[in-house]
Amino acid sequence: MPAYYALSRGAAPWGDYGRILRDGLVEESNEHGRPTILVSRTGPFVPPITRPFGHVLVTDDFREKLSTEAFSGLSFEPVGYRKVVRIAWERWDANAPEPAFYPHTGEPEDYLLEGVHDGQLAATMPRLWAWNVAPTIGLQVQGTNAFRRELHPGTDVAREHGIVWISERMKLWLAENAGNWLRFVAVTPR
Repeated sequence: MPAYYALSRGAAPWGDYGRILRDGLVEESNEHGRPTILVSRTGPFVPPITRPFGHVLVTDDFREKLSTEAFSGLSFEPVGYRKVVRIAWERWDANAPEPAFYPHTGEPEDYLLEGVHDGQLAATMPRLWAWNVAPTIGLQVQGTNAFRRELHPGTDVAREHGIVWISERMKLWLAENAGNWLRFVAVTPR
């Protein structure tokens, strides 16, 4: 079996504060009987790929580039914006031990939860897409990031629960095109 990797988010400056600023918060809604993914995040900058808990989100431009590679097992579903807060965190000193400012509560999520929604900014934000990867029930080896070799669907991307596994081919492409936003953990199938 070819090499596979668990896809994780790259290191963020300032720990959880940087993670929230970079990745945002995702929620799933079931309005009108159809599941919808909504994101609350900072703007105007959006990394080409983010890995908020349980999801992989990409910008429209990055989705187009990914689509030309025809990775098996991967499709996309649109993501809506719940809230956009104007914070230009990408201009802050990423090597500083602390972010330029903290939310007044001290809680990282409150950059977004307590921040003011900017409707004009939201209207200019890039369209976002979520990776849509069919789950393979029983694939994950419990308590690990490994998967069961006999249950893997043989695709470039597979998932169960919050873990996403990618092929060597996909890992090489992502490392070249967005490697600073991601981390790849080698996995030995069992």
